Amino acid sequence: MAQTKTDRIFEALQNRILAGELPQGTRLDSLRQACRHYGVSKNIVVTVYDRLVARGLITARQGAGFFVAHRPSMAVEPENLQEAIDTVSLLRAQLDRPHTVLAGDGRPPENWLLNAVPALTVSAGEGGYGTPHGLLALREYIAAAQLAQGIEVAPSQIVTTFGANHALDLVIRRFVRVGDPVLVDDPGYYPLFAKLRLAGAKVIGVPRRPSGPDPDLLGSLAKEYGARLFFTQSLGQNPTGCSIALPIAHAILQVAERQEMLVVDDDPFLDLPGIEGTRLAHLDLFDRVIQVGSYSKTLSPSLRSGYIIASPGIASNLAELKMILTVSSSSYTERIIANLIRSRRYEKIKFTMARRLSEARAEGMRRLSSLGLSLFAEPHGGLYGWLKLPDDLDDLEMAREASAHGIFLAPGSLFQAGWQAHPPGMRINWSRVNDSRFYSFLRRIL
Repeated sequence: MAQTKTDRIFEALQNRILAGELPQGTRLDSLRQACRHYGVSKNIVVTVYDRLVARGLITARQGAGFFVAHRPSMAVEPENLQEAIDTVSLLRAQLDRPHTVLAGDGRPPENWLLNAVPALTVSAGEGGYGTPHGLLALREYIAAAQLAQGIEVAPSQIVTTFGANHALDLVIRRFVRVGDPVLVDDPGYYPLFAKLRLAGAKVIGVPRRPSGPDPDLLGSLAKEYGARLFFTQSLGQNPTGCSIALPIAHAILQVAERQEMLVVDDDPFLDLPGIEGTRLAHLDLFDRVIQVGSYSKTLSPSLRSGYIIASPGIASNLAELKMILTVSSSSYTERIIANLIRSRRYEKIKFTMARRLSEARAEGMRRLSSLGLSLFAEPHGGLYGWLKLPDDLDDLEMAREASAHGIFLAPGSLFQAGWQAHPPGMRINWSRVNDSRFYSFLRRIL
């Protein structure tokens, strides 16, 4: 992949610092000087300096500029770890929570989820590690939910995990080796990109359209690179909010069959009613599809509970890998969820959330339209939407300015699988977008 100006300037400065050409304490060019020297915009220089700061190579001194930090030791972090850390800067901001307006956050508000989970008393003999596959009662409920959607699944095909991210980790550990080409949605789920780069994979983006990933490009890229793994989201994709249409789902599975490729479908809202689209597992029945689900966004992020559904052989293999890495998942947490499902309280929670999201989405779309803003496409349900921005705006710079006003945004640049130029945009969270301070900020910058 061709390097951008940002990459070239960053690598040039990084190499000079590591080689000692710029000793500790050296003051770098000011933003204006660097713009003239390299013949680039201020935004590019800001991005370069931000990346150098993130790597610990330079430090910023208020009112004085940027200075080379102490010379790094020979034990420099591996490049794939540094790339992964760069990618999850957005996630760090969501965890640190320094903002008051969270229009770009990835989760529903806490007051939507409070009191969803009751306390649980564990009987004697039930406090052990549990089995590698996870609590049987919960896996039986998951299997029953699949059967209600017309998909017959045995509990032995289900492996519980510490959330969807743990599930993705297991799949990557099992199927990805250093240098392997892996196909992903573009735009797509940015923490996934970080995980793949940490594993040393070659991440290749497949353009995501309103009706799903481009199947023709998926086929040509899979053939060109010999990819054997494709990560996507069938329903209410993060970040676009769009789902895969039936003809596209058929085409994706045909490509997977021809190229002997596995498809990982990551869906944190698998249980949420009212999301339109075609789920790949409805057509594939877990032959080539590996499904990842989660309770973190429908019950509570603190539960850290998710699951994998796959063919019997893959499920068994992933359960063994889970046992090696974490022994087991939390049977305590899984018993809480199983009790919620058994009491039908979870059913009420799901439908209440779906209703609130529908109302918030309609209001948010109305308010955005009143500002002359439009979406990538009308979302098919779920938590997210992809807001298009005027071509003359820089979404990263816009997010930095918003942050200075206590507003957290999710710039579209971070959801891109590659570094190539793309129209500016941002992911918005329908459950958090209807804050008057967010719209006041938009009016100021437009």
